[in-house]
Amino acid sequence: MRREVRLAAACLAAGIGLAAAPAAAEAPAAEAPPLSTWERAAYKTLTFQTAANLADAALFAVISGTGPGTGAIFLAANTASAAVLYYPYELAWDVLGPPPSATTPQTLALKTVGYQIVTSARNVALSYAFTGALLPSAGFAAAAFAIDSAIYAGNELAWDAFRPRAEP
Repeated sequence: MRREVRLAAACLAAGIGLAAAPAAAEAPAAEAPPLSTWERAAYKTLTFQTAANLADAALFAVISGTGPGTGAIFLAANTASAAVLYYPYELAWDVLGPPPSATTPQTLALKTVGYQIVTSARNVALSYAFTGALLPSAGFAAAAFAIDSAIYAGNELAWDAFRPRAEP
C-alpha cells in the first residue's frame, strides 16, 4: 500500500508539472494570458484525474482485495469513464456556472458535490462490474466520494490560483 501511495504522489506531481509546463513556457515575466475554456478544462482534467484515479485504484485494491491485473484494468476503465464525465462537466460549469468574480466557497462546494454525485453512480456501477458485490461497491463509492471531493476542491483552488478562469 505504501508503494501505491508513493506512486500516486509521484504521478500527481508529474501531472501537475505537465499541466504547468505549457503555461510556464508561454509566460513572460508578467502574468500569463488566460487559457481558453477548452484548454483549461483539459489541463484540469489531467491533473484531477491523475490524482483521483490513482487514489481510487488504491482504494479499490484495499476494498475489493483483487490482484494487480484486475487493479490495472480497473484503473484503465476508471480513468476513461471518469474523464468522459469530468471534462464535459468542467465545460458546462464554465458556461452555466457563476463568473469567476462571483465564485465563493459555497459555489466551490456546490460544484464539488455536484460532480461527486454524478461520478458516484459511475463508481458503484464500475466497482460492481469488477467485484459482483453491491456492499463493497457502495463502500468504495462512499469512500471515493470523500477522498475525491478533497482532491477535486484542491484541484479547483490550485487552478484558480495558478491560471484563473477569464471573465466572460
